[in-house]
Amino acid sequence: MYLDIHSHIQHSTADTLVIRNQYPLTANTTEPFSVGIHPWYVENWKLQWEALVPLAKHPNCWAIGECGLDKNITTPLPLQQEIFLKHIYLAETLELPLIIHCVKAYSEVLHLRKITKTKQLWILHGFRKNLKVAKECIAHNIALSFGKPLTYSPQLQEVYKSISPEYRFFESDDEEMSISKFTNFLIDKFAN
Repeated sequence: MYLDIHSHIQHSTADTLVIRNQYPLTANTTEPFSVGIHPWYVENWKLQWEALVPLAKHPNCWAIGECGLDKNITTPLPLQQEIFLKHIYLAETLELPLIIHCVKAYSEVLHLRKITKTKQLWILHGFRKNLKVAKECIAHNIALSFGKPLTYSPQLQEVYKSISPEYRFFESDDEEMSISKFTNFLIDKFAN
């Protein structure tokens, strides 16, 4: 059985369990899902949060997120941090993993991991940084999720080869791709 840790479009199949990322106001709870407020879409975050909390308690909710910090958007970082902290504490309370969107805010995410002293698994989705950043994340017990760029990026392939398997996850995100074929491609590529 394969695991797709983060998808916006894929559905579970006979050989792949997919955790679909759901937005609180449009969530479908019929299959495993994660629920969170993406930092790009915080304009009505209080309404979203009211919808999110009951969904997070649903038995098919397997993770909190996608949530996090993004320095490439106009939303003020203090507001993003406030919303992200709510997700962090919800994940901790419900004992669920946290799936994190992070753009140019790795030091802030690492700082929040340190000061919150949380125990639940954190997973940086769509990881595309270098080995130094990867090692910093792992030192803070934050796992990494890889998508399609792993198939063509030598830098990401070096990261993938250098980190322990318990810190590696795979995701389709918004790509039309099979995680089982993706995983088999990686096995073949790195078997040599």
